[in-house]
Amino acid sequence: MSASFEPKGKPTTTCVTIGGRRKHHTSWEDGSEMVEEYDVSSNRLVLRKMRNKSALGKLSEWRVVLGEPEKKAFNPRSDLIASSTKNPVFIQQDTPTHFMWRIRNIPYERSVYRLTIDSDRQQIVLRTTNKKYFKRISVPQLQSVGDKLSSDPSLLTYTHDNDTLIIQYKKSPKVIQAEADYAKKRARDAEKEKRDGKSLGAFM
Repeated sequence: MSASFEPKGKPTTTCVTIGGRRKHHTSWEDGSEMVEEYDVSSNRLVLRKMRNKSALGKLSEWRVVLGEPEKKAFNPRSDLIASSTKNPVFIQQDTPTHFMWRIRNIPYERSVYRLTIDSDRQQIVLRTTNKKYFKRISVPQLQSVGDKLSSDPSLLTYTHDNDTLIIQYKKSPKVIQAEADYAKKRARDAEKEKRDGKSLGAFM
């Protein structure tokens, strides 16, 4: 899941298929929610977003942890400043074999970027030699199966094209297996819900 997302209570999941995507909505007794969307043809997870409820009962904004975030329209009545379309945009879009992060609107040439592994904090660290951008990237999926980031340079690669930096880190066999098992179980539960016509308990 996510290191900062720790829902409490019994979960309930409902599922619906729309436009080639199977959407799972899970809610917990404490008001926390998670939405996951799978591509029907490949059974690949393409979106995961979460939100919590505060002690005062107010829901937070959706936080997209994997996939393309929805574009928020500027509201002149409630938004004081519109977000610049030129600001760097950080997105996680994994493949079946690699964790993958895209950083858009980052125009510096490839030689400017420096990637290292912080073994103590278990994070990928991105720096630029011109000191214009800095980012720490956590990989909670590794921790969830008991694995750690490796200092093996062959596992961490990056490319840069069209003002977009693409960082990839190879998934461990345990992560690949865990994600495949989870996706299959989600698909089975969706079929069961369709047959039974009722909500299902979540798992994760």
